[in-house]
Amino acid sequence: MKKTAAGLALFTASFLFFNALSLKAGEPFNLNSLNAEDIQNSSALGGQKGILDWIKPDEPAKPAAAKEWTVMVFMNAKNDLADSALFGLAGKWAEKDLAEMKKVGTTDKVNVVVDYGTAGKGAKRLLVGKKSLLSNGETVYSQDPNADMGDYKRVIEFAKWAKTNFPAKKYMLILWNHGLGWIDPNLQNHSAGTGTGGNKGILFDDETKNYVRTKQLGEILRASGYMDVFVMNACLMQMAEVAYEVRDNAGLIVASEESMLAYGFDYQKLLGFMNTEPAATNERISDFFINWQKQFFSEGAPVGPIHIPLGSITATMSTVRPQALNELPGYLNAFAGAVMENNETGAVKIAIEKAVRFSSLDPKNDKKKMLAPYVDLYDFAAITGANAASRAARQAAEELMGFIKSGLVFRSVGLNADSENGYDYSRVGGIAINMTMKIKKPPPQLADIYETKYSDLELSQTSQWDEFMVWTDKVWQN
Repeated sequence: MKKTAAGLALFTASFLFFNALSLKAGEPFNLNSLNAEDIQNSSALGGQKGILDWIKPDEPAKPAAAKEWTVMVFMNAKNDLADSALFGLAGKWAEKDLAEMKKVGTTDKVNVVVDYGTAGKGAKRLLVGKKSLLSNGETVYSQDPNADMGDYKRVIEFAKWAKTNFPAKKYMLILWNHGLGWIDPNLQNHSAGTGTGGNKGILFDDETKNYVRTKQLGEILRASGYMDVFVMNACLMQMAEVAYEVRDNAGLIVASEESMLAYGFDYQKLLGFMNTEPAATNERISDFFINWQKQFFSEGAPVGPIHIPLGSITATMSTVRPQALNELPGYLNAFAGAVMENNETGAVKIAIEKAVRFSSLDPKNDKKKMLAPYVDLYDFAAITGANAASRAARQAAEELMGFIKSGLVFRSVGLNADSENGYDYSRVGGIAINMTMKIKKPPPQLADIYETKYSDLELSQTSQWDEFMVWTDKVWQN
């Protein structure tokens, strides 16, 4: 999630990561006194809390009948996403999204379950219902004042609990928080989280200083079981390196290559769509997310009674076919091999300089994105191919681009332009990848921020992209 342009000063779920480093190295609630009849009677309100707000059963009396969908939202707002101001009119981003869910709630077609952590209050697990005069729209099944919302094992346990107690034909898992792409920041000597220039990765818990690492994302889906749709409502997560870790246990990946506004998705519209089209194909689901993004940026960000124009804010949204990721290493190897074997140094230098790059590690001070490590893979290949001297390099670039457009990425949109750097976001192809940064001589201390080595990622182990980056680093520095 992300800042707007400086002129708008829009609150962000993005981060001041590089600047922060200064280049230096409970128990669930058990209501045992209630009997089965008490709990059964409470369901007269549709299984929602209201005048019987004190009822907090540990588990549903029995698993519900399978519906069309169960939507699981792991909402980690144990950070600045819980409460921050935007012109004094808005800023409780988690509350906003939960309120949107309550406008639709759980229906006869769709279950909506949330593991909701918020700053200073721990976490509660709940079934979301439709809010009314008699109900606040929450059936709370457990509360944990000491919940670690940055622990990947908690995500697994939540997903398993949801599948067991609220079965469905299809499952959607949404991870809601900040995001930093594949980079796992080393927190040994630095504070975690958000606000005044802290570090963050996906599902960051400011209180426990824990977060979910890239490789742990793969473990979440392996352990919790197949997800028909895997959504990351967080910045910078639609990356080849991230998607490759989860490729075998998801049917569709929804995320953004770029930073995302703290507004997040419109959950009322999402749940409305799923109830209207419960049998929606991946194509239709993809269309929903892409069309929603276009409409949101066209109408502007709602702040009280007004909408703030977003024409100067860059944004992306894309859906990726996970199974196609198994073919990606072959295309990467062919492209990288052809470029290196034909010594296409000139073409690579142009691509490093000109390819669309996403948020810098220091977005406040690095407007030229000298410290932005992520590029759009399609755009990088296109620029390299257009400037390559050898036929082999041009052909490999075209084949990689064709695979991205027709095989890997289902739907994609890039909006607006980064005028500071001349990046037209309509050029993006929907999947980002790590690449040599524009800064000629990266400070050696920069290596200290990485907890996970790039070479340890599955994509690095399966492809030659990490070796290619060693080569591009040398080309760029010389």
